[in-house]
Amino acid sequence: MNSPTIPLTPVPLALQQMREMEQRQIKKHHVAIILLHWFNAFVWLAELSTGLALVSTPAFRVAPEWYTSMMSSAFGPANLLRFHIATGMTWITVFLVYGIFGYRDYVHHEVLIREMGLDKDDIDWLRIRTLRLLKKSEEELPQQGVYNAGQKMFAFLVYLALPVIAFTGLVMTFHWFGATAVAWSMVLHFFAVGMVVSGLMIHVYMGAVFPEERPAFFSMITGMVNELYAYNHHYKWWREVTEAREAWEQKIEVKTRNKDSMELPIRK
Repeated sequence: MNSPTIPLTPVPLALQQMREMEQRQIKKHHVAIILLHWFNAFVWLAELSTGLALVSTPAFRVAPEWYTSMMSSAFGPANLLRFHIATGMTWITVFLVYGIFGYRDYVHHEVLIREMGLDKDDIDWLRIRTLRLLKKSEEELPQQGVYNAGQKMFAFLVYLALPVIAFTGLVMTFHWFGATAVAWSMVLHFFAVGMVVSGLMIHVYMGAVFPEERPAFFSMITGMVNELYAYNHHYKWWREVTEAREAWEQKIEVKTRNKDSMELPIRK
């Protein structure tokens, strides 16, 4: 549906319009998405904290010795590994339950369509954004949906790495398929975790530190963003929401008009 009252591309706004749009809120995330996001964040914090301390041999270590000693003293060498495994198993279980029982309402719509679905504008956004970073183009970026193409690429990275991390973790925990499989699982596990962490560093910076994206960070707490932010950064999504709101208002107006026309006049 294309509304004639809503422009196809953003137009300059008057100061009063911007103030009014700043006060109006649009729902961006469901409660289930918010809870899963923060559960995942806390799990990753716990797993990285303990995992760094576990990667320690006389020939190789990731974290400094003082950190390894501190974590070993806090948990105990055996309990450190048990905590890492138990947290990982909990994480896998929650994601399986979410994927199975929430596929129709959340995984299919939120993840596969909204968070990972690439269209022509997304491909152009990635191309133009790369050229602009290289100072090779001044072309304007295409309008984006509820997630921009950069966020979608991070989602691809995460959702490709998560099964690798989960499966290799299970192989190492239960020693499936023999010693060679366990050894290769260690390599793949560390590689997949490293890829996600590299993306997480950008993700956290853009969400929590970068001023323009601050509303996106708070949307993972409240579920809402203000309409001005949506208009400026996710115009295609803003259009969808606004068109749906207009259609709903028109439907209510028609129902009210029909109801009023059916009422008989009261004779005195």
